[in-house]
Amino acid sequence: MKQRILSAVVMIAILLACLLISDVTRVLLFMACTILACHEMKNALAKLDCHVRIWSVYALVLGTCAAVWVGLDKVGGYAFPACMLLMLGVFSEMVVTERFTVRDLFATFGVYVYPLSPLMLVMYISIATRPAAGGGSVYIWPAVFINSILPCVVSDTFALFGGKAFGKHKLAPHISPKKTVEGLICGLVMGTLSGFLTHIILKGTGLELIPMWAAVLSAFVASVSGAVGDLAASSIKRAAGIKDYSNLIPGHGGIMDRIDSELFAIPIVYMIYAMFI
Repeated sequence: MKQRILSAVVMIAILLACLLISDVTRVLLFMACTILACHEMKNALAKLDCHVRIWSVYALVLGTCAAVWVGLDKVGGYAFPACMLLMLGVFSEMVVTERFTVRDLFATFGVYVYPLSPLMLVMYISIATRPAAGGGSVYIWPAVFINSILPCVVSDTFALFGGKAFGKHKLAPHISPKKTVEGLICGLVMGTLSGFLTHIILKGTGLELIPMWAAVLSAFVASVSGAVGDLAASSIKRAAGIKDYSNLIPGHGGIMDRIDSELFAIPIVYMIYAMFI
């Protein structure tokens, strides 16, 4: 337990430092997280005899980061053609060298979609701005991250306690035998209610970007997305026969074990914010 707590403290300190220092540190943080998460996914899929062409994944990560520096408005314009070129390169490698199979090919494309794409969206959100009322611009990420991460944490915590106290019906025993329907309901209710706390925090710190009802809706969406994200990551681990994606973080597992809920929650909550800003 001491090791787990110490690791959590160190993780939070590094995360806050990278988020608060500058755009550069935020981009570097999410670039590192993406590379590590993709590497962990590659190793997990290898257990299923699916061998990801990781060079193309890393190339797409670096290319997207470079596009961010060119300009946020050009990210989509560069990322999609770059993705197509890399897919062409992977197809060409398979045809010419015969070093890997169609199974490996689509495993590679799968990593493009998950976890690479959500993490690249999170990186985009971390440096995106909107015009401020008094002139200039303000960052979007503090509001989006708080309105995503807090409900995920609250929902996960109360799902655990609710499951222990009231759990009778298994939610997805083939994926996670301990999760229950009752625990999920407790988590979703408390995660949604945390939207009120989120709105109060954002309003008190001058970071309010959306009305209270939208903050509560975002909290509900984050709680649902977090639950699905957790089960999605767990399903891959169970299929691969592993407990954790890696042992990178003592007491916590790998990067994927720590961000599985937020991978879906942050981009989807950002979509709600985008309707208001």
